[in-house]
Formats: sequence, structure tokens, C-alpha cells
Amino acid sequence: MTLQIRSLHLHDFRSYPDASLEDIGRLVVFVGPNAAGKTNLVEAIQLITALDSFRNPKTDQLIAWGAQQAAVRAVLEGDERKLDVGLVLDARGRHYRLNGKQRPRAELQGVLPAVAFTPDDLQLVKGSPEVRRAAMDALGAQVSRNYLSVRRDYEKIVRQKNRLLKEEATVSYLASVNEVLVKVGSQLFLYRLRILRGIRGLLDALHADTTGSGDAVSLEYFPSFAPDAPVGDDDLARYEHDRPLVENLMQEEISRRALEEQARHTSVIGPHRDKPAFFLNGRPAADFASQGQQRSIAIAYKLSELQLVEDMTHEKPILLLDDVMSELDASRRATLTKYVHEAAQTFITTTNLEYFTPELLDRAQVFHVPRDVFTSE
Repeated sequence: MTLQIRSLHLHDFRSYPDASLEDIGRLVVFVGPNAAGKTNLVEAIQLITALDSFRNPKTDQLIAWGAQQAAVRAVLEGDERKLDVGLVLDARGRHYRLNGKQRPRAELQGVLPAVAFTPDDLQLVKGSPEVRRAAMDALGAQVSRNYLSVRRDYEKIVRQKNRLLKEEATVSYLASVNEVLVKVGSQLFLYRLRILRGIRGLLDALHADTTGSGDAVSLEYFPSFAPDAPVGDDDLARYEHDRPLVENLMQEEISRRALEEQARHTSVIGPHRDKPAFFLNGRPAADFASQGQQRSIAIAYKLSELQLVEDMTHEKPILLLDDVMSELDASRRATLTKYVHEAAQTFITTTNLEYFTPELLDRAQVFHVPRDVFTSE
């Protein structure tokens, strides 16, 4: 039996002054009207498992109005293990605890991973490349302890370079910053390729399984240093085994477009400008797929995440479905429901129980929010 959340406790977290959930089962449904606090519960769970939030909030936004700090605590059980995981949020930031002792964030990475699916994820196909880059980075942070620190270091360097470009710094000064950008950027690029390889091995088959169609679906990746063609399988193998090659390609393109960067006062080469894109039958899905097809691709991608996290961490993740059923038609709801049982544990928020089959509800703990948020039916 894999790890599952058995109890959850919140103190001054967003809309909850104090709240507790005990004896949590494998399938939980939170039902209630909009703005009742359902998403806050899912967010707390994601912060204690994936160690991040799909809302990307500032820390002070997580603390109840007028409070000095907030706390989230969960007891995890399974595989003859019992862990007490905690998170304290205050003006100094986020502080994680494991079995009562403060621990660095990286030490809790992968203890109990989580995959969240929200209505915003339905924009994965049609949204900007930034949306897909963020999705890949969020996934990468779940499967690698170093991914988040590398990404943060890279973002810091890009901000520094952009500031220097605005200040019209000397060429020699920019060259020294570019040297660091290429070193860290190449590492982030290779981390993303690892995610790309994993998703490619799952996406098309899961799309076929969930839709029954013969459409071919793929996730392509167009690097900013070679934007005219996506990274192919041969490129994957070549880049992964030759980081100096990646650094050279990145540096050459930065040098070639140096005047453009100076004129625009912004960095245009690096992983922050790479363009992941979904393709359907060899054509860009954002342009040629119907809305229904785009949603099917998004579902297949999230299910690929679920499987890839397990493959890479050897820990079955929990699944968080935040009001996504209301955005899907009946057939796609049924498709997603089928995979609920693939997760270690599933938490669902909804405004309407009619989105679910009687069979699913019979096996679920249903909590009404806010009427009796911690009183199960």
C-alpha cells in the first residue's frame, strides 16, 4: 500500500481559521457552491505534497487576514510507514517540517507527490508557450530535487541580464552574464528534455486509450537556439549526452542576436523562450484541433503526468481534481473518472454531485463545504 493522507489540519490558512479532517479514505469529494473554500482545501493538500500550488500565490496570500502565520499539517500512512508532514507560513517564507523537525524543502520532495488538474489546465493546448513551459517545470520539480533550484537560478540570471540590457551595460559585462546564463540554461534545458522524453513515451498511447481515436498526438519542443525545427528523438539522445554541444549552440545564437537583444532590452535566447507545443496528426493542435480535441489532449497530458511521476519517483501520486468536471462533457468526465483509481488517493472538488456516477459516490467520502465541511455523509 502506497502512502496516503490520513488526516489534514489547517490553521489560519486562507479562509480556514481552524479545520481538521480525520480518517481520510482513498476517494474524497468536496461539494459546495463557488467561493465556499473548496479550492483552498485542495491547495493546502498540494502544498503539503507537491510542495507548491497551482495558484502560484505569494506566501502572505496563504495566511488568513489578520493572522501572523498559517499552518498545514498532514499525517501520511502506508507501506508500514507513518509520517507527519508540516508547513508553516509566515513573513519569512515557508518552513517545512517532517516528524516534528524542520527540514529543507528538498528533503520532502517526492515523499508523496501530487498531480493537480484544474480548469486552467484545459488551456494547455491553446495557451501560450509560457503555460506549457510552466507545466513542464512544475512536473520537473516533482521528480527532481535539483530542478526547482536550477530553474530559480536561471530566472535570477535572466532578470539580471534584462536589467543590464536596459542599463546598456558594456559588452564585456554582458558576456560574463551570458556565460553563466548558458551554463545554468543548458542544465534547465536538459532537465526539460528528460520530461519531454517521459511524456512522449506516454502521451499518444494514453490519448488513444482515452478517446478511442486513431489521431496521433505528440508534444514537440522548439528550442530558442534552433527554433525552426522541434527536438527529434535523435536530437534528444545527442543533446542529453553532450551538454557542451547545447552550451555552444545556445552561446552561438546569443552572439548572433546580440544586437537584437540590445535593441529590445531583453534576453531572447534561452529556455525561457523555448516553445513546447502539442501536435495533432502532425499539425499544431492550437490551430487545427477542435475545442473538444484540445481538451482530450489536455486530459491525456495530465494522465501522462500521473504515470510519469510514479515512474520517476517510484511513489504513486495523489490526484487533485479542482472543479474540472464542470468544464468537461459527459464522455470526457467518464474518461477521467476511470483513471481516478490509478492514483494513490484522489481529492475532487465540485459544485454538483450529478457529474459523478452513483458507483463512484458510493465509494467516496463526500464533504459539504461550507455547511458541514468536516462531517462526511
